[in-house]
Amino acid sequence: MEKATDLKGVYGQFSPEPIPVEDLDKYYVSATEGRGDNTTKAIELVLLDNTHVNTHFIFAGYRGCGKSTELNVLKKRIQDKFLIIDFSVIEELDPFNLNYIELFVTIMEKLFTVAIEHELSIHDNYLKSIQTWLQTEEIVRIKEKYIGTDAEAGLDMGFGIPYLQKFFATFRVSAKNNQSMKQILTRNEEPKISKLTGYCNDLIGEAKRDLQKIGKEDILVIIEDLDKVPLDVSTKLFTNYSNQLTELQTNCIFTFPIGLVYNPKYNMISSYFQPFILPMIKVNDKDGSSFERGREIMRTIVRKRMDDTLFEDENMLEDMIENSGGCLRDLFRLIKSAALDARIYEREKIKQDDYRHAYNRLKRDYSNAIADKIDGDQTVYAKEYYDTLTALVNSETKQPDNTIAALDLRQNLSILGYNDDGWCDVHPLVKQVLKDKGLIT
Repeated sequence: MEKATDLKGVYGQFSPEPIPVEDLDKYYVSATEGRGDNTTKAIELVLLDNTHVNTHFIFAGYRGCGKSTELNVLKKRIQDKFLIIDFSVIEELDPFNLNYIELFVTIMEKLFTVAIEHELSIHDNYLKSIQTWLQTEEIVRIKEKYIGTDAEAGLDMGFGIPYLQKFFATFRVSAKNNQSMKQILTRNEEPKISKLTGYCNDLIGEAKRDLQKIGKEDILVIIEDLDKVPLDVSTKLFTNYSNQLTELQTNCIFTFPIGLVYNPKYNMISSYFQPFILPMIKVNDKDGSSFERGREIMRTIVRKRMDDTLFEDENMLEDMIENSGGCLRDLFRLIKSAALDARIYEREKIKQDDYRHAYNRLKRDYSNAIADKIDGDQTVYAKEYYDTLTALVNSETKQPDNTIAALDLRQNLSILGYNDDGWCDVHPLVKQVLKDKGLIT
């Protein structure tokens, strides 16, 4: 898709989806100077300097800060040396009831797919071993009860790599859609299920043994969108199963929720992994003064996607950048919403009225997100959220306490984190909500 030269092309140019690897040369803008950190370069160096040493990364960052695009940049840089297997838990699994065993099942499905695509060889001993596992009483019972005889019949293609690829794909989908089967995985009532970890690692070893055939040196597994599942789900996954996740005998990147970085359990979790955090792009310094380099990066990102003469007022883009707080997702939402309003009224440029409507919509979304939370025995009232936000606005250190309220506010982007000494601030639109309520001046 070419740069938008009229309002009709704007909406598609500001998709929330990450920039695909093939489009990075056209659209990607390095935000290192605005973030104050080159996180993906650091991961790249660890991988390239330590080939054949299995490193398990957690990669955290605020939603909408560009993590997935940065991961695509990493993929492009290392794709000549690494066979990259990546998938989204949002797309492939049930994000509300996620179990670590499902991650192993999905990795195995992807590995068998890669083996078919690249004609990688897998020893008969491995195939016989996993065939024996599939014929055990426990697994047969799971197949009959949850996968179904019809599905099993559809897999009747002779035992081998294609059969196993189809089996684990069917296994994944069944676990995703069947709560009863998921309970078995969650409770680990079937001892044979736990053996999947070993079979997955053996399969990784089989793939690595034949990598030279396709000109690769190592494997990298990237599991995306773990930061988008409910926080209690990701907390349980990383708190209870970090040991199992790091048993994977290959390099792995697990995306990680920002709220969990500020959790008392984070130090315990991060001891299993190599942690990296992607900071937000800074548009203001801690004292509130404008940070020009960060703003210029955001201008450049916009200008690669649209002609900025489509704004009737040349200061409108500056105001959008200011009110985004450096969150690319929110900048894109403001531009898309304003452009759509302009088109509704058959305008050729975005006017102040269009921008005002977009601004008010996004501000309303943030206002609605600050509400009483009742979660089991835990209750956080809206007043506590407002008190936390007000205190941060008035703080000189910009270092909020890691209360439950503050963690929730980080997770929903009401509080944004920046580089330097890791200071935070309230999202500009949320500041306006506080002003509207008379809580700050």
